[in-house]
Amino acid sequence: MKMLKRAAITMDGQRRWTDASGLLRDYGVALLMSLGVTMTAAVLLPYLDHANIVMLFLLAVIIVAAGYGRGPALLVAVLNVLSFNFVFVPPYFAFAFDTRQATLTFMVMLVVGLIVGQLTARFRYQARIARAREQRASHLYDMARELSGALMAEQVVEISQRCIEASFQVKASLLLPDERSRLQAPFLLPGKLPVDLAIAQRCFDHNQPVDLDTASGQVAALWYVPLKAPLRTRGVLLVAFEQPLPPPIAEQRRLLDTVAVLIAIALERIHFATVARDTLVKMEAERERSSLLAGLSHDLRTPMTALIGLAETLTLRLAVEQSPYQDSLQAIREQAGRMALMVDNLLDMARLQVGKIRLHKDWQSLEELVGAAVRTLEQPLRDHPLWLDLDPKLPLVNCDAVLIERVLVNLLQNAAKYTPPGTAIGITAGVDADRLCVEVWDEGPGLPTGQEPILFEKFTRGQVASVVPGVGLGLAICRSIVEAHGGTIRAENRAAGGARFAFALPLEPPPPFETEDESDSEPDHDGEQ
Repeated sequence: MKMLKRAAITMDGQRRWTDASGLLRDYGVALLMSLGVTMTAAVLLPYLDHANIVMLFLLAVIIVAAGYGRGPALLVAVLNVLSFNFVFVPPYFAFAFDTRQATLTFMVMLVVGLIVGQLTARFRYQARIARAREQRASHLYDMARELSGALMAEQVVEISQRCIEASFQVKASLLLPDERSRLQAPFLLPGKLPVDLAIAQRCFDHNQPVDLDTASGQVAALWYVPLKAPLRTRGVLLVAFEQPLPPPIAEQRRLLDTVAVLIAIALERIHFATVARDTLVKMEAERERSSLLAGLSHDLRTPMTALIGLAETLTLRLAVEQSPYQDSLQAIREQAGRMALMVDNLLDMARLQVGKIRLHKDWQSLEELVGAAVRTLEQPLRDHPLWLDLDPKLPLVNCDAVLIERVLVNLLQNAAKYTPPGTAIGITAGVDADRLCVEVWDEGPGLPTGQEPILFEKFTRGQVASVVPGVGLGLAICRSIVEAHGGTIRAENRAAGGARFAFALPLEPPPPFETEDESDSEPDHDGEQ
């Protein structure tokens, strides 16, 4: 900080010396211009009248005002009036204000000179501002054109630093955040640009520009400008002045803010382009994976069906023969059935992914669907007490029976796989308003804390390194089927221990039932009852 303070004092002294020397030079030129036009007019006096000599003095005022500004023009106007009165108005070489004509000439000439000098100086200033604006607009256009072709953040950094240094005659650097919104050191550090990451982080967090004078109480040699994009702040622009400069004017501030907005929009465009590209890659990979799964599961289903059929046939034959290999064959049958369910899950997931499964809805009884699912998992559930709590007044539900049965099978199989033998498993069903709510629960170890929402993602398992067989598709299939029916599904831990998977299906008005009396009362073909 002491070094920055000493550098700031040195820059302030150099700026004052530069300003003073420039003013002395401008006023010296004005003095020489007045002396020169007076001598020229004295030489041309025999050939010109007083009106032409006055024009020469006004011309000198215009030249000085156009070249050196308002102050020197004011000085040369006063000196020219005094010189004209002293040299060209009788008595010569003496100031004459004793007559009305001399006084009027002096006043008119002075007023006209001042007005002409002020107008010329104002036009000069406006022309300089116009040229500066045109130059800045050209720089902004060039910068915007180059940023529009940038494809990576590194290219934006390089283009921005180069254009800002050429436009402002300063050193510039970009500080971009990481995934945790913490600013990192700039990619391309020009020279030894001082970077205070604490000040830059404050500028980024508060989304407000910071100058070195407001940050440390010294002369503004460093500017920290946030890169404000439409959605969020994309980084911080650091500008360091190499030459002693006067305090920044509002137009410079606005220009720097405009440059920061251009950079921020370019960074945001690249960010969304990267997100879109990654999304397309993931979609293509998912499509290829779905195609592969569909092909594999279809090719595996036929031999698995034959294997299960042969196992059942051998089971019946060995039972008749009282063979000692019945237990081994029963184990083969169970594993083949488990693999068949896995193949069905793969095929269903592939079909759901590409939208090839159509819902064949019909009015179904939930009790029948639960019974079918329990019968399918008779062997996996034999070591678990099964509790059923179904409301006896459950209405019929309009759904695809095969798919809803698959949901129940996957949830029950999931509970049987991840709970130790002897653990109770239950199914609870009831009506809540206009929805049929079904819960499949267990008293096992429960779900990993914090991972409940991601369990329904494809190829996601509660225990990554688990020895329990499976590929992590069962819950993903359940979510796809339930959502296809317009329902919802969730997973949570029970307060008493264990896990709970609950899904809800929308209820529709049941179809009218035709009673026996109404059927008998209908007219026959002859119109008689």
